[in-house]
Amino acid sequence: MIRIGFLAVLAFLLLAAAPEPRWAVLNRAAGQAIKAKDYAKLRETLRELKPLMPGNPQIVYNLAASDAALGDALAALAELRSLASMGLTYDFAADADLSPLRKSIEFAAILKQTAGNKKPVSHSAPAFPLAEPDLIPEDIAFDAVTQHFYLASVRRAKIIRNDGRNFAVTDWPVLALRVDSQRRILWAATGWVAHCGQCKKTDVDKTALLAFDLDSGQLKQRIESPVKGLLGDMTISRSGEIYVSEGIHGAVLRLRQGAKELERLDVPGEFPSPQTPALSSDEKTLYVPDYVRGIAAMTLSTRHVTWLKPADDIALSGIDGLYIYRDSFIAVENGTSPPRIMRFSLDLRKQEVLEANTPELGEPTHGTMVGDTFYFIANTGWDQYNDEGQKKPASKPVESTVRKLVLTSSL
Repeated sequence: MIRIGFLAVLAFLLLAAAPEPRWAVLNRAAGQAIKAKDYAKLRETLRELKPLMPGNPQIVYNLAASDAALGDALAALAELRSLASMGLTYDFAADADLSPLRKSIEFAAILKQTAGNKKPVSHSAPAFPLAEPDLIPEDIAFDAVTQHFYLASVRRAKIIRNDGRNFAVTDWPVLALRVDSQRRILWAATGWVAHCGQCKKTDVDKTALLAFDLDSGQLKQRIESPVKGLLGDMTISRSGEIYVSEGIHGAVLRLRQGAKELERLDVPGEFPSPQTPALSSDEKTLYVPDYVRGIAAMTLSTRHVTWLKPADDIALSGIDGLYIYRDSFIAVENGTSPPRIMRFSLDLRKQEVLEANTPELGEPTHGTMVGDTFYFIANTGWDQYNDEGQKKPASKPVESTVRKLVLTSSL
């Protein structure tokens, strides 16, 4: 079945009022070709779109369906092999668009490999449970001075510590957290989310960056976002600069040390849904994962953006959290099937599944590095709510946990 990604379509709609970047023009054309069942036009469009959204498995899937429909079995099977090698799960056998391939021996082998992608992979262990159910915890940060972990709650609009104590209560849900241990600041991104238990609908698209005193919990600074939407993810440099992404309308911003206003770094339209940015070891490059387009490298001195090109068997869409550990990326992918924790080499040639298909994982969101150990939030419960932020019928209280992965020095 030809697939139209919700986020990709959403990105196009959000950009419709502005001059469209090439990727959005092509994305719209692909959607029109799908509706018209014009497989030749679709294949032509996707071939041009693929390098503009590198590592997007949905494009590979639609190319395979197009090639199968147009009688190019060799190309279609090669694309399906790539999808299977990504470690993703699909029901290829039930897809009518792939029916011309069903008698192929290689197609049977691909089905077997894809079935193997459903096997549990686990290298993590429990770190600690969260004191309350239904928090929808989104991010976690660690203070090396006090050895406390801090967790952001979307549902309860507050920040809690790993000992169960409330650190701060906010007007809106809390999403991203970053600790500046040296300056004793806990940075928090907050904004309106439908899942908030007490938020006002009139606050839709309002979002801000908050700075709390790490020792007292007192709010020291509030910085309103210069763009509407939701400041959802961030990272911090050694000098205390904050890099934060707005993932609904698409923006990447920076707060310089001591500044009172956020500055925008990206060109509108470049990022449809940027997520957790990560700084290179020399802090000259900001890696920005986009939920739709893959991973971009922004040279901070020039703000030039380059989209990284992965190997054919690496999926980069659906990354929520991105972190650098020595010579690799650690990625939390909750926009893939299955959701998983991945490790990629920095050149995106090699990969390792660290956690996938386990009942404890649920839907993960973000994590934090503490030495050689990656602590991440598991079973957050986002999937237990509908788009209006209401708990699904018969859904049980969600018990979220923090788990830990001890990493080796090389991939």
